[in-house]
Amino acid sequence: MNRPLFLLLLHISAAGAVEKTDSRVTAFMQTYCVRCHGPKKQKGDFRVDALKVSETTAEAENWRLVLDSLNAGEMPPEDEKQPEAAALEQVTAWIQGELKRAALALGGQKGEVVLRRLNRFEYENTIEDLFDVHGDYAIAFPEDAKSGGFDNNGAALMLSAEQIEQYLRAADFVLGRAIVTQPRPETKKVVFTLKDIEEHRKAREEERAKRSKGGNDSGYTDTPAEKKRKEREKATGNYGEPFFPSWGEDMLIPVMYKKPDTKDFFRVKAPGWYRFKTVAYAVRNEGRVMRLEVHHGSDNKEEPQTIAGVTQLTDQTPREIEYRVYLQPNQRVEIAMLDGKNWLPGSRILEDKSPAIAIRSIEMEGPLIDEWPPRGHRTLFGEVDASTLTDDAVPALLKRLAPRLFRRPVEDGTLAEFTAFYQEQRRSQPALEAYRLTVKAMLASPLFLYHYEPAQKVDDYALANRLSYFLWRSAPDEGLLVPAARNELSQPAELKRQTARMLADERSRRFLRDFTRQWLQIWKVGEMKPDQNLYPEYDEELEHAMAQETELFVRELLVGDLSLANLIDSDWTMLNDRLARHYGIDGVSGNEFRKVKLDRAKTVRGGLLTHASILSITSNGTTTSPVVRGVWLLDHLLGTPAPPPPPDVPPIEPDIRGASTINEQLAKHRSISQCAACHAKIDPYGIALENFDVTGGWRTNYRALIPQKNRPRPVLGDGRPVNPVDTAPKLGSFAGFQEFRGLLKKNEHLVFANVAEKLAVYALGRAMTFADRDDLAEIVRTTRANGGGLRTMVEAVVMSPVFRRP
Repeated sequence: MNRPLFLLLLHISAAGAVEKTDSRVTAFMQTYCVRCHGPKKQKGDFRVDALKVSETTAEAENWRLVLDSLNAGEMPPEDEKQPEAAALEQVTAWIQGELKRAALALGGQKGEVVLRRLNRFEYENTIEDLFDVHGDYAIAFPEDAKSGGFDNNGAALMLSAEQIEQYLRAADFVLGRAIVTQPRPETKKVVFTLKDIEEHRKAREEERAKRSKGGNDSGYTDTPAEKKRKEREKATGNYGEPFFPSWGEDMLIPVMYKKPDTKDFFRVKAPGWYRFKTVAYAVRNEGRVMRLEVHHGSDNKEEPQTIAGVTQLTDQTPREIEYRVYLQPNQRVEIAMLDGKNWLPGSRILEDKSPAIAIRSIEMEGPLIDEWPPRGHRTLFGEVDASTLTDDAVPALLKRLAPRLFRRPVEDGTLAEFTAFYQEQRRSQPALEAYRLTVKAMLASPLFLYHYEPAQKVDDYALANRLSYFLWRSAPDEGLLVPAARNELSQPAELKRQTARMLADERSRRFLRDFTRQWLQIWKVGEMKPDQNLYPEYDEELEHAMAQETELFVRELLVGDLSLANLIDSDWTMLNDRLARHYGIDGVSGNEFRKVKLDRAKTVRGGLLTHASILSITSNGTTTSPVVRGVWLLDHLLGTPAPPPPPDVPPIEPDIRGASTINEQLAKHRSISQCAACHAKIDPYGIALENFDVTGGWRTNYRALIPQKNRPRPVLGDGRPVNPVDTAPKLGSFAGFQEFRGLLKKNEHLVFANVAEKLAVYALGRAMTFADRDDLAEIVRTTRANGGGLRTMVEAVVMSPVFRRP
């Protein structure tokens, strides 16, 4: 039995066992395991002869780990004596029967029930759906800890006094935006051009010059050296601010540095939704794609901008580009040309013939108000006029509001406490302020901040809450709460209908993106940016496209209910032109992502393991790491995680000079006895991916920085050839990625089991235990029997007993 497995198992004393282990199992352990884990030798501080039958949950978990290891072929190790198939089947059958017996006997011992707090994403979505309030009010919240790969696991979601303070501040922000006592804001529309912007700039400069009487505003006078520098720059033409030159009736953005915005012509006074529209086209580009980005945010260059979108312009046909954006007070919308020259002095603008983008008009309209009073105000007051709020109206308001905030019926005693709180505040505050403070207290209440469920029972309201925070990452709507009130939601037909309704809703995008990013660790894309000396082709556009491909790939699996086998290998993927160029795939134009059929005669792409996002996050920015990639594949795709490395073993140091291959470096680690067993399992899965570089591009040779004589900098060139040849235990030998992918299909069942467990962990916010294993296995069986689709599996998770288990 290998050491990593037993590091996970506890040393259990045989004393006190109620029943004896089956004699055939005992004989099996004596034959294949006791030599390394018996009375004389205890690798991993474990004695296999001390295992006993499952009388506690922990003991049952240990047997489940043993069973998983036997089924995976990891025990006994390949270099040890191997059992006959019949003997192995007898042992695994006994363990399975023992686990079923234990599941029944220990039905009431599910372990400690952890009260689960809303994480930041759930909190923000809940606020948005209740009050339609947006902003950075949660930016100071402590980062949610992850457990089991997800940040919604109740065991990791702590609550500190500091965080309570942050919740109170957030409530102030939310209620300050939600409560309205002023008249409906006027919706305005303004249309202007680059010529208007240029004239406004010139007028401002003239006014500044007039005020300073020829000097600058600060009274500062140029030194003689500065005067000479400016004269020299002016004489050489390298002087003057870029401007917008005319192009017929329109004007050009001539350089990327020049970014027109809306701030001087449309001031955002109220937070809300606004419509931005511009008419643009490309000029002098000779068929080259010119990209126009629209983003919005504050004038503070230190704050990140929110990208509304990027449009590709290819000719002089005017394109109307429109976005609906949410803006905070004093924010503006800005447009930027992403291709062309970065900067030119003003004196050279007119003579320049570089590709540019012409802007015909810019339009801003807003705030766009669909209803007044807005949703948040109606949530708080219904049809009651907040400006004339009376004490008599408050109890009814609280009775109406509390079930919406707490997501279930609220007991009279709880309502009485909040009513008493209001009355206490009323002694020193006007009615509206006392009501605001009461709602603030409700928003900081455990009944709002936690997923409350009755002890020992998942009632219909708890089921509605689980379903909504699983598929929408937010509070249940009336469509869920109404059948919950009638005790109908728990009926299979209704539960299945609601699941289909919620997956069809736009809010399900939250679940799919959040689940994908955490399960596959796509949130790490861009964390370790490739070295520009080695990978000059890497840019921000490619980085964004990497993450998009994987997120949209998983979404396509859900929407089309496509088989999870596509995760290993697929004849399609999601591409835009930037990513297609990176992959060497022809026939894809435009920056919009779409499903692309793959020609297997021309590309190796297909399946998650060929996604640049996955290949990038498993690299360190300078070189690839088969160890990291192998660990990722075993854990996140196959669900058979490798154990952590033993202490005091040095990591592999990359050699970007091309002096040695990664195969040679790994061979050194395999020569270390305490590393050999684990690396024999991990390394082949990473070696198989070595033809993919740090950016996910295909290579046949490693890149290397080659020193040059009489040159201060090395030159980028080819290093040694890639050698993607290895043997994976229990899988087989391969020579290249395509052969490995073919072998990996043998473990398709592991992929299905892994996705089922990941979905269940994410849906329920807790780790799965041995008591859940049969239910998870049934989810897999149901899914595979019905086509293997992701949507089918999501529905199977919801319909499973595991979803309703306390």
